[in-house]
Amino acid sequence: MLSPVVNGSIRVALAAVIWGAAYPLTKLVLVDAPPIILGFLRFFIAALIFVAFTGQLPLVSIPKTERRVFFKLAFWGVFLLILGMNFGLIWAPGMAASVLSGTPPLFTVILAAIFLGEHMQTRHFISIILALAGLALLSKDFSLQNDQLENWKIWAGCLLTLVPQFSWAMYGISGKKLSQNYHWSVICRETFALGSLMLLPFAAIEAYLSPPIEFSGQTLATLAYLAVLNSVVTYSLWNSALKIIPVSTASFLIYLQPVSGSILSYFLFDEKPGMRGATGIALIFLALTIVLWRRKNRNEILHK
Repeated sequence: MLSPVVNGSIRVALAAVIWGAAYPLTKLVLVDAPPIILGFLRFFIAALIFVAFTGQLPLVSIPKTERRVFFKLAFWGVFLLILGMNFGLIWAPGMAASVLSGTPPLFTVILAAIFLGEHMQTRHFISIILALAGLALLSKDFSLQNDQLENWKIWAGCLLTLVPQFSWAMYGISGKKLSQNYHWSVICRETFALGSLMLLPFAAIEAYLSPPIEFSGQTLATLAYLAVLNSVVTYSLWNSALKIIPVSTASFLIYLQPVSGSILSYFLFDEKPGMRGATGIALIFLALTIVLWRRKNRNEILHK
């Protein structure tokens, strides 16, 4: 029988691999599907699955005094995540976005300093500088390879894809406490239902302003992947794992996310970073390694 730490780690590792593939796949279908509508449909379908699974409508089993916390969770875990990810991927290269998807630990350090009173150490500042330098090299490398996009658009796309990494760090910190009091299926149901509700008015405006949408078989298949595997399965794995392992351990395993995304971007878009881009990727991973190495401080209270 697997120990709780191994069990939880396997769940997060599997979720990270599935999440990594979502970046290039989403970029692929954004050619046909508007970004907000795609995000709304993804989480609305996922919410319906969890309503059927739990046999309850959203918020029915949640005390009124705690509903505000779930709205915050939906804002970080769905609404802000979708806006940053889907709009960022319009311009950001799939491989660059996949690499940046591994940066939540950097934001966790900053958020721990803000919300937990944890002092940022010198190595944290060094990590941030290294990560920014790596981002600059990565975006510059892909802008030189892609003469169809101006450098500022690739920069803007990469910066937008950092928004969901920040929001995911907030989701992890906010969801950790709830995971001790609620079943993971309830957390997922509320996150998806409330998040899709937040996206609905913006999706309606986008549908009104956009030409009629014709979903191809490829787009429908990708939407199914995003709704079922990338939402229902991964969020279930993540929220159930947070019951048995600390957020710091889960954050470390997010390292696996850029791997699957980068490999898929190579095959889908033939993206091959040059020396400048490879150096940028190395700097980003070095920054993450510095942050996560021997990190035993007040962040560990998150698992207690």
